[in-house]
Amino acid sequence: MSFINDENLEPSAPADEEQSAEVEHPLAFETEEQWLTGWALPNFRRRLNKGEFRWDPEWWRYEEAITLITSLWLSFEKMRWEGATGMAAYMRDYFYPLMGELTSPDGPFWDYDPPVREDVPPEWPVQVIAGESA
Repeated sequence: MSFINDENLEPSAPADEEQSAEVEHPLAFETEEQWLTGWALPNFRRRLNKGEFRWDPEWWRYEEAITLITSLWLSFEKMRWEGATGMAAYMRDYFYPLMGELTSPDGPFWDYDPPVREDVPPEWPVQVIAGESA
């Protein structure tokens, strides 16, 4: 299952001729769900729901989690072709910081408590700007 809606995206023009000749690499994982279960979670093991790290097995119910996981997956697919230094940079700059944010006590799963509550927290209220329509 994919959460990216790229049907209406227009390709951007290449910055130079070299970019237009860039090789398209096959994906290692066809969807973010495959990447999450096949690569990310096996490589990010922590004690869950005991304070420092939070996780909901139904992660797809949280818009913020979808965004972060999709970003991590697409970054992984690009950076894995850049060799060992590319993956080291990916782990340092993307994977660990964003997985830490995703699973932090203040992250999207902040209120997930399997024995007590399984509802997704409500969206925060927004005040409409004066003169704007909702």
